Amino acid sequence: MDSELYSQLLQKDWLSLAKNIRWVHSIGGEKTGTFRITRGPGWLARQLARWSGLPTETDAADIRLRIIPDAPGERWERTFDGLILVTRQWKESDGLLVERFRDWELSFKLRVQEGNLFYHQSGARLCVGAWRIPMPRACAPRVDAKETADGGPHVFVSVTVTLPFVGPLVSYEGLLSVKGVPA
Repeated sequence: MDSELYSQLLQKDWLSLAKNIRWVHSIGGEKTGTFRITRGPGWLARQLARWSGLPTETDAADIRLRIIPDAPGERWERTFDGLILVTRQWKESDGLLVERFRDWELSFKLRVQEGNLFYHQSGARLCVGAWRIPMPRACAPRVDAKETADGGPHVFVSVTVTLPFVGPLVSYEGLLSVKGVPA
């Protein structure tokens, strides 16, 4: 049931996570659920979300999540009603989680509180070829995310992506099923 990446990132706090959340981060298998997806209200936000391949707006998207080992970290394959969104995650030398989506690398400090997992974004880099250009906060996309255990057979996931001067691009939230969590 372990995630080598997240257990390395969280160290002693890994076992403080709710068992359901640790199960969601386990390698292999497929997690499923239903999410509500919204896009930003403005024309520009909607166009940027569409051009970026972000999921479309719906009240009940079928979700599938697969986490696959991928040196030096993990490949996350999220499927939203048939649309596949792939990111890569790894541990940076400073102990932060880095997630790459297309030309962006976002870094996060992970925090466990009352068994729940919170992602606090600490930086962003625009990747152009081999160059990684650190972006000032005023110009970079911003991701707010959390995973909370509901005490039952689900984990509540909430993610919002915002762009300065544009506002929210996409937000999704919902329940991932954790049926089959070992006792």
